[in-house]
Amino acid sequence: MPVVAHVSDAHVGNAVQDPAARMAAVMDHLLAMTPRPDVLVVTGDVADHGLPEEYAVARAWLDRWPGPLAVCPGNHDVRKAFVEGLGIPARSVVEAAGLRFVMLDSLVDAVDGERVDEGRLGDDQLGWLDRRLGASDFPTLVCLHHPPTTIGLELMDPIRLVDGDALAAVLDHHPHVVAVLVGHAHTMGATTFGGRPLLIGGGVVSTVTADAEPVDTVWYDAPPTLALHVIDDRESPVRLTTHWRALPPGGPSGDQ
Repeated sequence: MPVVAHVSDAHVGNAVQDPAARMAAVMDHLLAMTPRPDVLVVTGDVADHGLPEEYAVARAWLDRWPGPLAVCPGNHDVRKAFVEGLGIPARSVVEAAGLRFVMLDSLVDAVDGERVDEGRLGDDQLGWLDRRLGASDFPTLVCLHHPPTTIGLELMDPIRLVDGDALAAVLDHHPHVVAVLVGHAHTMGATTFGGRPLLIGGGVVSTVTADAEPVDTVWYDAPPTLALHVIDDRESPVRLTTHWRALPPGGPSGDQ
């Protein structure tokens, strides 16, 4: 059964907390698995400011991964610098372990130098998605940064994907889409969207807490998190099981 490692929101260059130790802990954990996951998916906000030097650090981190890699940008990324710095298209199709990963670009360009935090796919990209999904009936995971529906977080719901209904309409034509993987919300979470699982990978740099929790809304002391999606392709329809992990920055032992 293929295993998909799902990581999100490293925010290289974050001014509040240098994520280097957290990024290392996540990669060390994945590389120590026997066997390793079949593919690594990163759902955006690789960099915090979209600077070339941030992508150089991120590229060195991603280069540690020896297997298939699928990455898309987030609202903190800058598209041109993302593509040039990582050598990865902003939207792509990656095939690995008998699965297809359609990586979408929900980044909205800055307006007058100000970052736009909500996401949008647009008609052109939705048409591209429809064509890519129609090209194969392999089990497929659609991946993007922004959750396409509300998830019950006051901080995140106003800056979700604005054209989620249009995305759902496209997915409705393609029953081989197993799940939608997202980031952005910095929380380990699961809901449904378009009749499928919508799975949030968590956050490397921080966690966004539920509104009622007695901790900071952006919780920098929370450990880095990741998801492991196990795809049981022996069944029809394909069944997905998700395991989330929270890791001490120094690794499972907690040593720094």
